[in-house]
Amino acid sequence: MTELPNTGDRVDVLILRDLRQTEHINVYLYMDEEIAKTSDLAADLQKYRLIDPDFRPVMEIEEWFKVMQKQMRQIAGPGAKVETMFAEEPLHAEILGSGIIQTAVGPRTYLKALLPYLDEMEDIHYSDATLPSK
Repeated sequence: MTELPNTGDRVDVLILRDLRQTEHINVYLYMDEEIAKTSDLAADLQKYRLIDPDFRPVMEIEEWFKVMQKQMRQIAGPGAKVETMFAEEPLHAEILGSGIIQTAVGPRTYLKALLPYLDEMEDIHYSDATLPSK
């Protein structure tokens, strides 16, 4: 098993997605810092599960990529690929913690991460991003 990122690490969303797939973990992305830092992940997932994904303050990374892909196609056309956009302009999430969560398939390791605010993304310099050690 690859070593997972630590709390405080800033990790590219494409790497987080790869970790999710290769390590069979769940990665939850928060879009709201206050909610992310003051609430419980399991409670948040329950609370926001019936909210349209476009408006949720937290979602699992695969669902987030689907929402981003849908929005990207609406903006850039049917051939647009969100993975290409993030490869060209990386987006890094801050790891807030990890643990074990009960899912439909049983207990799973998870990472909880915070995305930057959309209006702040253009101002953020990502050169201090860190990668998980191997």
